[in-house]
Amino acid sequence: MAKKKKAPSCETCGAQCCRYVATQIDEPDCKTDYDHIRWYLLHEKVFVFIDHDGDWYLEFETDCASLGEDNRCLNYDSRPRICRRHGETGAPCEFLSKHEPYEIRFSTARDFEAWLEKRGIKWRWKKP
Repeated sequence: MAKKKKAPSCETCGAQCCRYVATQIDEPDCKTDYDHIRWYLLHEKVFVFIDHDGDWYLEFETDCASLGEDNRCLNYDSRPRICRRHGETGAPCEFLSKHEPYEIRFSTARDFEAWLEKRGIKWRWKKP
């Protein structure tokens, strides 16, 4: 029977997975979608990224309220299932891998606008 690989300790990466929340969003395909993403990116500690599978996510940089100063969970015994399942597949920590956990990450509306323009995507609304 194959031995299950243990995930690296959270001290190794600084508990990076406990420092953000990301939720999948639809890939933008119209001016309204582009405008919404621009609006998200005008807020502090809000990002949009595309993962290596081409899926789009809205990300909020925010520490978990149960994260201790030592990067350990203060609520370990009753932590959410998503936390319990993290690392159980034996997959390497996404923050310790050779590449970033995302293909591209937008941190400002200007970054996103430049990306759209580089691809020839018309995102601007016509002035009245």
